[in-house]
Amino acid sequence: MPIRSRKNQYRGINAHLQSVLQNDGGWDSFHSNYISDLGEAIDNRLPPGYLVDIERSLQIREFHPDTGELQTRHRKPDVTIYDTKIIRQRSPSRMAGGTVATLVQPLAETLTITDESFYSSVVIYEQQDDKSFGKPIIRLEVLSPTNKASGQGYFQYTDKRYAALKSGLRLIEIDYLHESPSPINGIPIYPKQDASFPYSITISDPIPSLQEGISETYEFAVDESIPKLEIPLSESDLLSLDFGAVYNRTFRKLQVYSYLVDYEQLPVHFERYSPSDQERIKQRIQAVITAQQQGHNLEEGPFNLPNS
Repeated sequence: MPIRSRKNQYRGINAHLQSVLQNDGGWDSFHSNYISDLGEAIDNRLPPGYLVDIERSLQIREFHPDTGELQTRHRKPDVTIYDTKIIRQRSPSRMAGGTVATLVQPLAETLTITDESFYSSVVIYEQQDDKSFGKPIIRLEVLSPTNKASGQGYFQYTDKRYAALKSGLRLIEIDYLHESPSPINGIPIYPKQDASFPYSITISDPIPSLQEGISETYEFAVDESIPKLEIPLSESDLLSLDFGAVYNRTFRKLQVYSYLVDYEQLPVHFERYSPSDQERIKQRIQAVITAQQQGHNLEEGPFNLPNS
């Protein structure tokens, strides 16, 4: 008998669901809903003087499997944050809240520059007199399989990524897809390389320039909490965003997501996780099974792991 729960039973990314979405379809649905929920969460937390909107993304949705040509001109929606204050200085800080980046490197070293490029994102604007929304200052991208290193849209995305950073946009790239390498140079390939993680959030700041800018990556393992990060806006303004709370909201939004997760079974392509993450998954499964056997309501989860 399958064990399912409308509430995410993992402390972070649901490994069962993400494995299904990468292999059996459904990623477009989750991507769109997560982008929408991110936009609403940001809108509820923005300080006065900023606006956020859902917009077209940098990422290309789909290529023809035989010709490699773009099949559709439609783009995935993205979230954009606008600064409604006309004159404002950019904040020199990049991160706060006590969370430590697992990887810090010169921004220029994360770039792959080609003659092609592009796929999806969230953008923040700074208000100016001659524009209704203002000047874009931050873009959030939820990476999709097509546009990662093994996807057909990789070169299009990296080119568009370069163009966005060159224009002075801070870029936040959210990567919950463990089965394909990151399009960001310097991030270890999971699970092949040492010190690699299945999930990451990268904040790239091209201010004052691409050569002097910094890229900070916050990586995390299976069953680890998704980081709560403070995103610098302009001057000393910060946006505190709980990416995990938004993820959990999206997870329970549609019943289809929890229906795809059976905690009695291992995730599809279980072997594509690192040995340590495989052990975490097994422990999470056992915690859910034990809780159900003991008559606990799964809405009370996630539960403590065995021997913890």
